[in-house]
Amino acid sequence: MSLQYPSVQKVLVFGGTHGNELSGVYLAKHWKKHSSFVQRSSFETILEETNPAAVKNCKRYIDTDINRCFTDEILSESNPPEYEKQRAHQLNAQYGPKKSPSAIDFIIDLHNTTANNGVSFVVEDSADIFIMQSCAYVQANLGAPCRVFLIEDNPYYTVRSVGKHPLGVEIGPQSHGILRADVTLTMKRVVALLLDFAHLFNTGHEFPPTRVDDIFRAKERVDFPRDAQDDLNGVIHPSLQDNDWSRLNPGDPIFLTFDEEVITWPGVANDNEMHVAFVNEAAYYEKNLAFWLCTRESKQVAGLRRGATDVEK
Repeated sequence: MSLQYPSVQKVLVFGGTHGNELSGVYLAKHWKKHSSFVQRSSFETILEETNPAAVKNCKRYIDTDINRCFTDEILSESNPPEYEKQRAHQLNAQYGPKKSPSAIDFIIDLHNTTANNGVSFVVEDSADIFIMQSCAYVQANLGAPCRVFLIEDNPYYTVRSVGKHPLGVEIGPQSHGILRADVTLTMKRVVALLLDFAHLFNTGHEFPPTRVDDIFRAKERVDFPRDAQDDLNGVIHPSLQDNDWSRLNPGDPIFLTFDEEVITWPGVANDNEMHVAFVNEAAYYEKNLAFWLCTRESKQVAGLRRGATDVEK
């Protein structure tokens, strides 16, 4: 069975949601000057620098993380003093309002991670067949592993959530504040595939039912070991470092304290198979997050074709 979604009129590509994640920053700048790469005849592609002040200062943010600012509460605040909250209001007015029929159709939000994630998509809602089919299309055509990090159980109110179909692109490892050729060129290929997918959809291609593999559902945040003063008391264990998406077994080392004591994974009560993601991401130290625990799954996804009206979800 194929579900009908309305055609895509506009695609928004965000670069610089975090001002020191430079692949998206500089690809968006380049494409603004040389737009042929991102243009498709069936829709308009818009390029937006999400957080200009943070980009100018090569910082993740100025006052607060803009990728956590798209709650109903923040978007309804009157004249918030924080720069990112002001910018959230601007972007919501320009490309939303969030959850409204006038919201922009498809948002591709570009990010880098210092974790050894490779290519991953951050998906907000696995019931969004357009997004899930786009992930399947890239998985089939990229020629490299492409994981799906599913946050529907742990939403964090992203800038892309303004759009009807939001998709985060996370590619690493790349240190913040620098550019790597392999990471940046891979991001370029991923964006091209996503735009091709939207164009195929618009021009009548019917995507058959498919299965999306390598879905990692975010379940639990794990903090670093800490002492009585709440200071870090250890680091990621060498055997876990750079092993994003790997399975954790009870007894596996996860941390090494500064006294060289090994802290192991105790397992979980319900015996779920757990995997790790965003291991030792630099930007997550301030969030008390050493890595995410995830369950791994696959999902059968309905077929997709262009139609006159939206599907019921």
